[in-house]
Amino acid sequence: ISLERERCKQALELAKQGVKVALISSGDSGVYGMAGLALELLMMQPIEHRPFFQVHPGISAFQMAAAKTGAPLMNDFCAISLSDLLTPWEIIERRLQSAANGDFVIAIYNPRSLDREWQLGRALEILRAKRSCKTPIALSRKLGREDERTEIYTFKSLPIEEIDMLTVLVIGNSQSFVKDNFFVTPRGYSIS
Repeated sequence: ISLERERCKQALELAKQGVKVALISSGDSGVYGMAGLALELLMMQPIEHRPFFQVHPGISAFQMAAAKTGAPLMNDFCAISLSDLLTPWEIIERRLQSAANGDFVIAIYNPRSLDREWQLGRALEILRAKRSCKTPIALSRKLGREDERTEIYTFKSLPIEEIDMLTVLVIGNSQSFVKDNFFVTPRGYSIS
């Protein structure tokens, strides 16, 4: 977190000197990226000393994961980070419960790290209480990199030990299904 803060501070200082700066983060900088931190630091400056600031959208990891598996985000969905470094676990758990109760397709960011091993198990426990054990789950790891991998599992077959901070999970809702290796969440169109 301090490294991200330092990168943002350095970019802001350079921009204040008139240098054109592009602050790059993986995925979409506005989705669990550094755009918010950079903007918060910018807003701490007097308005007359602020350099021009613009956020350019990227492709988020959950969009890439969805595109590689089919169309799992065709109905309401949400993204939840399991990292409790900046958000207390009690709040994350409430969000998981609400998303499960609302039958949202859920993209899970920051599912598991060396220091945070139990949170994913607890999150899956909360979601399994409201979903079938056959619910499709896309596991996408190292998206956009040479050794990227995307596979579809269920609650029963998900290899938790292979999940880390470079993994994004897309967990289907009660209507989601897999057919011919495509993960689909129906939009509600009448198909005849």
